[in-house]
Formats: sequence, C-alpha cells, structure tokens
Amino acid sequence: RIQNVRVEKCGQRGVEGKYCFHFHKLNDCKDCLLKNNVIENSHQRGIIVHGTHNSIVENNILFNVRGANVYVEDGNEMHNKIRWNVVICPFPFEHPEFGGCTIPGTSNRISDTSDNQSGFYSRAATNDMVGNRAVNTFNGMFLQALGMGRGTAAGNVCESEARLGRFE
Repeated sequence: RIQNVRVEKCGQRGVEGKYCFHFHKLNDCKDCLLKNNVIENSHQRGIIVHGTHNSIVENNILFNVRGANVYVEDGNEMHNKIRWNVVICPFPFEHPEFGGCTIPGTSNRISDTSDNQSGFYSRAATNDMVGNRAVNTFNGMFLQALGMGRGTAAGNVCESEARLGRFE
C-alpha cells in the first residue's frame, strides 16, 4: 500500500523495471493499493501493473511523465481497478523539442513514442478503467488487446478473447 506520496524524477529510460511505481508479478494482490499519489517530471512510465490481479490504482496525479503514464504490461493482468486518475502532459504533441510526453528508447514503442504515446495503456481488457482523465497525450486510453500476451504471458493468453472489464 502506497498512499499520499509525491515522487519526482523517477524512472530510467531504456532500463526495464525502472519505473516510479511498479506492481511486479504479485499475482492475486487485493492489498495492492496506489492511492492519492503524485508523480512529476519522470521518465519511462509512471505506474505499472505487471502480472498482478485485483489491485487498486486510484486518485493519482501524473504530471509530465514521459511515455505511457499508467501501463498494464503483459496482457494477463485481470480485475485491477484503475480509477479516477489524472494524467497531464504540459507539452503539445507538436512541441519541437519535447513532442508531447513521448520518449524514445523504451521496450514498447507503441505505448511510449510518437507512434501512440498513451496516458493509459493496456494489453489486458479484463480490468476496470473508470473515471480516468488524460490531458494532451496522443492517446488518452490505448487498449492493444490483439495478440497472445507479452513477456512471461506470451503464448499463454488470448488478449482478443478476454472479457472486457468496465470502461467509463
């Protein structure tokens, strides 16, 4: 449980696992909670849900986080509640120096670069995405549920057949 924390200048571009907040392969984790936190001026994603189910990511603010801000990683994550979070990119996508909040050189060009930088990115459809807001991102929400998983989930899930969670 992480609540009421402010972090800045976290994450490390091009190094997998170097993210601000990361639920990493915690399986069924009803006690996993990220609530009322602020992440500012950071690199390579802000909040990652990876191989974790039944977590809550709620009421967080992400400001000037380069790459996808909230990222559901491999396609096997289920029943997470990602709700009422706010993502703010202070630069327009056409900005000559920053290009919005894109960042090259990460492990997923679809979610992080000018191809499709996203406020909220997920490969897993069976999660609840409720009341989230994204300002000035290329995609507010990008659901890429077309494959057979990624990482340790590769070949073990069929993303396109997953039941859709609550999206509002």
